[in-house]
Order: sequence, then C-alpha cells, then structure tokens
Amino acid sequence: MADRPGPSRYSVFVLCAALAAAVGYGIGRLQLTLGAEEKTTEQQAGAGPDLPTDGPGPFYVEVGQLMVPVLVEGRTNAFILTQITLQTGSVEQSNLLRRHLPHARNALLQALFGMAGAGAFDGPSVDPAAVAKSLKQAAAEQLGPDLVRGVLIDRLMRQENTRL
Repeated sequence: MADRPGPSRYSVFVLCAALAAAVGYGIGRLQLTLGAEEKTTEQQAGAGPDLPTDGPGPFYVEVGQLMVPVLVEGRTNAFILTQITLQTGSVEQSNLLRRHLPHARNALLQALFGMAGAGAFDGPSVDPAAVAKSLKQAAAEQLGPDLVRGVLIDRLMRQENTRL
C-alpha cells in the first residue's frame, strides 16, 4: 500500500474557517434566543418595551453632523465639524421637530456659517456654551421659541486644511 500524503495546508485552513463560521453562527443564534427569552420574562413581569412616553422627558432629536468651512482671505483655512442633538419637552414636539428637521438643520448651518464668518472659531479654543446658545437662538427664530428647549453639542472639532 502506498502512503497517502496528509491533508494540505489549504484543506486545514478551509476546515478551520468553516468550523469557526459554524461556531460563530451557533453562538449568535444562542444569544438571540436567550435575549428573546429575557425580554419575554421582563414583559410578563410588567416592564413594558422601551418606547418613549409623554412622561417627564426630556426628549431628544439628533440633527447629525454639520460641517462649515472657515475662510481666510477667500481660502478654506479649516473646517468646523459639529455633531448636534436638540432637546424638546414632549413626544409631540420631538415628532414635530423630526418633520421640520431640514428647516432646523438649515437654521443651525446658517448660524454656524455666521459664527465662522465672524471669527468665532479662530484661535486656540472655542466656547461650546456660547456656540450652543447661538444655535438655540437660531432654532428658536426658525421653529418658534417653545419647540427647542436645548442644544447639545456632542462634538465640536476644528480640522485644519493642510492642502493650502
């Protein structure tokens, strides 16, 4: 009888990859099953789903990222990147704000462009509280004074333009 060569490295690799995929799939299915059982137990115990209620609030609407250029002598010197969330007082107000989100983004962008043109983002530091106050005022002018209760700045970053 002739000796048969052992499995090639490629065959071993394929076998290990298939085994790893099967184990990962099995663990994922197990976690889904256990998570569903935990939710069912919580709901039977009286804990309802995590839906917003019109309780004490506050409620938040994410505006997303806004980016404005900082111009110096007609050239883009830097970019200001912001991540903004707006605070409302009720579910109805947050739903109304979501319907008017393009108008809110427009007002916030106009305010950011105005601040950039006035030099608010020049220098080594920026006052986030002053930026939030200006953005809240712009939102109030565009959407009414009672809809937006607060402007939360999740990110405020200045990125220098290195391609001058």
